[in-house]
Amino acid sequence: MFLFSCWRTPEASLARSRRHYRRHGSRFTFVATAIILALAARRGGMAFPSISRPETNLITASPSDFARGKPAGQALLASTPERPSNSKWFSVTSLASIPLISLATAKLRGLGGRAFRVLRRSTRTTEDVRGEVTGVVVPVLAGLTGWLALMYSIQHSIVTVPFLTGAQYEYFPIVATFVAGYTVIVLEEQTEINKAATALILGVLVWALVGTGVDMTSSAFDVAIKETLEDVSEVVFFLLGALTIVEIMDAHKGFDIITKLIQAKTQRELLVIVSVLTFVLSSVLNNLTVVIVMVSLLQKLVKDEDFRMRLGGIVVVASNAGGAWTPIGDITTTMLYIGGQVTTVPLLANLFIPSVLCLIGTVGFELTRMDDKPFERTPSSPGDDEVPNGQAVVFWGGLIGMITVPAFTAITQCPAWSGMMLVLGLLGLITSLLHEPDDNRYSLKGALTRVEVPDALFFLGVLFAVGGLERVGLLKEFAIQLSNLVPSDALVAIFLGFASAVVDNVPLVAAAQGMYDISVHPANDGLWNLITYCAATGGSLLVIGSAAGVAFMGMERNVSFGWYVKSVAPAALVGYFLGVGGVLAQQALGLSVA
Repeated sequence: MFLFSCWRTPEASLARSRRHYRRHGSRFTFVATAIILALAARRGGMAFPSISRPETNLITASPSDFARGKPAGQALLASTPERPSNSKWFSVTSLASIPLISLATAKLRGLGGRAFRVLRRSTRTTEDVRGEVTGVVVPVLAGLTGWLALMYSIQHSIVTVPFLTGAQYEYFPIVATFVAGYTVIVLEEQTEINKAATALILGVLVWALVGTGVDMTSSAFDVAIKETLEDVSEVVFFLLGALTIVEIMDAHKGFDIITKLIQAKTQRELLVIVSVLTFVLSSVLNNLTVVIVMVSLLQKLVKDEDFRMRLGGIVVVASNAGGAWTPIGDITTTMLYIGGQVTTVPLLANLFIPSVLCLIGTVGFELTRMDDKPFERTPSSPGDDEVPNGQAVVFWGGLIGMITVPAFTAITQCPAWSGMMLVLGLLGLITSLLHEPDDNRYSLKGALTRVEVPDALFFLGVLFAVGGLERVGLLKEFAIQLSNLVPSDALVAIFLGFASAVVDNVPLVAAAQGMYDISVHPANDGLWNLITYCAATGGSLLVIGSAAGVAFMGMERNVSFGWYVKSVAPAALVGYFLGVGGVLAQQALGLSVA
């Protein structure tokens, strides 16, 4: 009763519910966790048995050895000890108690979110601090401890799960932890738990379970985790460099150079100009930043809110389409570029036409639903005409620098992130010479304070977790099972595009990179071209499917999930399938560049 009473607490009873939870909530969480551990000691034995198993390097083992206890995995199955027969009842009770602990911890949305925000605005006392500890910190730690204890017990023969056999016991806790963590990420708005924090915890927990429960030599584990960190760090450093460069350009109002070119008079003209401009900018800049800049521009330019919201939705689609055909236009395209699945010239040649078709289909469909009438401009505010020193130099220097990063990589053989850091360093040098030393508005130091670091940490956590799944062969096994269910690789890629509209496309692309071996599907293969396009543009089908859509929804308060489905999704769907048809037609006609 307490849990449901504090889940959605009225503001008038926050203080009373906070006291109630401080008295009983943490006590309940401890009791639930204690019951699990006590049952483990009684039914399965808390003295974790010393399991002697042959040292098996999972990096080189066949992925089919890990699926459903198949005969192909006899080497691993033979090394897996017999599970205690008396622990089946305990496994049911343990699994059933997980939602209780999760529900107790989930009250972070209620008291941990709203009540303690009220406390932060008032005078704080020792009792308030104690309430925060017992009401937030203790449930979180208790929930994580209970979850890890259960996962460890499954891996080490304390718990028997009826639907698992053989080597699946080692990998089920890893998959379960990944699914649970990713569910919390998807439900960020409902739980009010920062997705970057969840991703970081998830990445570490996945590798902790790999290290404690999977047969792997110490040297093999050390190599696996370091190689994964190396791959992930390249993406993170590249992203941080690009975001900082764009932030410096934006601080110098460099984008005003382009926005002043907009001279449209009617709504249809403005739709076409804004869509094309967004498409072009997203091909060379981060599409998230382009959406932020373009939506901000529309808010200053268009007074009619309904028309502005519809334009913003098309901007989301155009930014994702524009980022699909260049190595630096979208984070997923960058991941595939850094991973070696696509290269610069073939990517431009193979996906430019499909991306343009996606834009044409979306804009054309929207034009049929829009009246050709003049739009009312928003009056300018004081201070908009101020031009910082070096506006043109910084804008064009940063733009040309980012465009030439792929060429720098090809000539010097240096990784892509090093080229981006070179451009950032040069831009920082230029700004330090243009402005006073203590003026942080335009400097590299000031730009770093405004960069969205949580976005980079989110990518770090998710990619690190996906890397753990890849290193133990789970993603390749998933590819085998998916290929058995869906006979066509093209349908698999299209399915990934639809999936990216529901969940973040970063882990989906990371999973695809681990699912398909580059020796079987070489660089610039037709499958990689289709995956690149579908992952980049599929997120436009729903407003929550891409970072650009989420940013748009945050900037326009009246944009909701339902409004986007009704107003933007039909046009986005037409463009998506038109682009898919373009990719497949190029391959069928032999026009793809390898």
